[in-house]
Amino acid sequence: MDQKALRLLENRCIQEEPPECMAACPIHVDARAFVGQMARGACQEAWKVLRKTMPFPGILGRICDAPCRDRCKRAEAGQAIEIGWLERACVSTPAPKQRVLALPKKDKCIAIAGSDLDGLTAAWDLSRKGYGITLFESGEQLGGCLLAMSEVILPRDVVAEEIRDLSALGVEIRLNALIHDKDFLSGLHSSFDAVYLGLEGAEALRNDADGVFVRGSFQQDIARSPVWQAAEGRRAATSIDRYLQKVSPTAGRDREGPYSTRLYTRTDKAVPLPAVQPQDPVLGYTPDEAIREAGRCLQCQCLECVKVCAYLEHFGGYPKKYAREIYNNASIVIGSRQANKLINSCSLCGLCEAVCPEDFAMQTLCLEARKDMIQRGKMPPSAHEFALLDMAFSNSDQFAMARHEPGKEAGAAVFFPGCQLSASSPTMVKRVYAHLRQALSGGVGLMLGCCNAPASWAGQGDQFQTEFLRLRSQWIALGSFRPVPPATKY
Repeated sequence: MDQKALRLLENRCIQEEPPECMAACPIHVDARAFVGQMARGACQEAWKVLRKTMPFPGILGRICDAPCRDRCKRAEAGQAIEIGWLERACVSTPAPKQRVLALPKKDKCIAIAGSDLDGLTAAWDLSRKGYGITLFESGEQLGGCLLAMSEVILPRDVVAEEIRDLSALGVEIRLNALIHDKDFLSGLHSSFDAVYLGLEGAEALRNDADGVFVRGSFQQDIARSPVWQAAEGRRAATSIDRYLQKVSPTAGRDREGPYSTRLYTRTDKAVPLPAVQPQDPVLGYTPDEAIREAGRCLQCQCLECVKVCAYLEHFGGYPKKYAREIYNNASIVIGSRQANKLINSCSLCGLCEAVCPEDFAMQTLCLEARKDMIQRGKMPPSAHEFALLDMAFSNSDQFAMARHEPGKEAGAAVFFPGCQLSASSPTMVKRVYAHLRQALSGGVGLMLGCCNAPASWAGQGDQFQTEFLRLRSQWIALGSFRPVPPATKY
């Protein structure tokens, strides 16, 4: 299997697709992992999850309007998870220490006008990439509209502490700047390699000059949505970075902002549960309330095939992971092939394909891998030895036969019970054959032998074809038989 075919096959498995909450989040916070940590009461670990993607989590975690709730799968069985309250409960606990590291300094300088969340986020992202950032604010302190919020919800010392990290990254801060003056803005364009205008109505200020980026790309009412403000700043930072590096401004950005996910999660068996209501709606959840609310999370994932297949469950993964392991197994020139057991353990029943929302056929993948190993001489002789020896015995003179019904020289039908039923329950074979002789007129012949499935299971296509033709020739040698009516097929 080549890389292209592997990628197409891998894409059929949706287990690694993000959950609805993460896909719906404008900045793609891993809400599933975050809520999972909160359910354990592990606030320090939950903090770390937020920090991976959320700028200024001490601020945004307190005021996030949680648009992800609208797509929460829990709402199909009860009520959506109150992710906003959970974020607030988390960031109200002491934050774990962290080192703020930036990339080596670049020789490009960027001006950012305005210190609302979009401007702060743009400054955060770009400074961490190594750009020289100068942040201009018209007031006497950074924070913009954040400073107008109730201190019960967003204390001023939290804002100051979070923004302090910008100074640690080398961001130059200039207060009391005339950022709404057109001449001032024109001066920014001439003095900096790129400019971001994070200002209300920044589009009355738009011009055709290269390197000037303005608020409004997402076409959202960001004044009422803190998380959309952060997303706006992050989008601007990405655009500015690409502009300065002279690379495509649009390539690979289809999942910027909310997007659709293919992840399938069953909710029909989930017990409907209402959301936990905090005793104090202003202060939010207590630690115990947060744990109970987070415990309602379904931790969305697919794994439909793994739930019904002991084989898939045994190897501790899922089809996309197995596909990579099988590909890597085939690519090994020297060394141990760790996926041999995985490849040869599948019974090829097809149950995984039947339950998979995307019809991923693990049995086809395993069978093709076996054929490939046989053709390249890489299949261990012991892998299917017992089944092939059993097939050889069942097709030998010690077991196999093809005869007409006793006392008859011709027949209208033939009974072929196969080797497994004949070996495990010969009495049942005798009873069925006796019944058929009574129920069908014209004589019922009997053929014993193996259907040769073990050769197919082992990837021995040539051997299967040879044995199948031999079996067919035995059947033909018994004479011509009338077709069995559909109603009597079994």
